[in-house]
Amino acid sequence: MTWIHGDDATALSDGAGLSRTLWRYETPQRIATMMRTAFKPSSAKRRLADGSPSFHLAQVNGWPAVLAVLENRIVGTAAFEISDGKVAAVHGFAAAERLARLTRTWRQHEPDAPVIGQW
Repeated sequence: MTWIHGDDATALSDGAGLSRTLWRYETPQRIATMMRTAFKPSSAKRRLADGSPSFHLAQVNGWPAVLAVLENRIVGTAAFEISDGKVAAVHGFAAAERLARLTRTWRQHEPDAPVIGQW
């Protein structure tokens, strides 16, 4: 797992918007598992998002990020904090109230082509 900074890397998630508290992952193995699970499509995730989103690359808070977009609204994001060329932290959010400001910003710009057209 050379893409993860080391044993001090962390990941935070709001549990796909289903949790009021943030979930914290603190080992490279758990972070990698969380990321594989997060990006694997499923019918339950499509129901939660209310459709099949497209995925775009962007910057969130100055970090590289992947945005899940459905009908011009952000339904999820994973931002990657980078240190020494590796991921030091991952910040994943899907709760609508956490994504409202990001969605407003998204709507003000012309989006680029999605890296994944439909999930």
